[in-house]
Amino acid sequence: MDMDRQPGHLIRRAQQVHHQLWTSMVSPDITPTQFAVLSAIAANPAIDQNTLARQTSLDTSTVADVVYRLDARGYLARTKSPEDRRRYLITLTDEGRRIFAEISQAAPRMTERLVGCLTEGDRRDLVRILRRVVEAGESPSATGLSVDLKRRDLIS
Repeated sequence: MDMDRQPGHLIRRAQQVHHQLWTSMVSPDITPTQFAVLSAIAANPAIDQNTLARQTSLDTSTVADVVYRLDARGYLARTKSPEDRRRYLITLTDEGRRIFAEISQAAPRMTERLVGCLTEGDRRDLVRILRRVVEAGESPSATGLSVDLKRRDLIS
């Protein structure tokens, strides 16, 4: 079997390239998943973890782990919701805003390096095709499975 003709194999290799570029060009300490969480919080200050999970397309246990890690580094502040004392609202600290701004500058340069070999049309096609694959894979009806496969493997 020619593995270079297998989409899964190529997706895994592309992910390896992305990881190497992210680590060298963006941050060796903040993962893309952690950056997605920081981005969602920056866009929605005082967001709760369930909403954060939906916004980032991550399961709630992954979000809880990522929030714990980012909070331990001093990037997040958690306060109890005045409406529902069982819920915590999450915001960026000053250090969280600083690291988010820093990574927000570097990430587009890394993305340009990642897809720089593609024409603009190919870039649009790549995103469109990947989006279709992800949406189909996350739909239990599309996969024929009775479980929701949503983002169980994105722990960082």
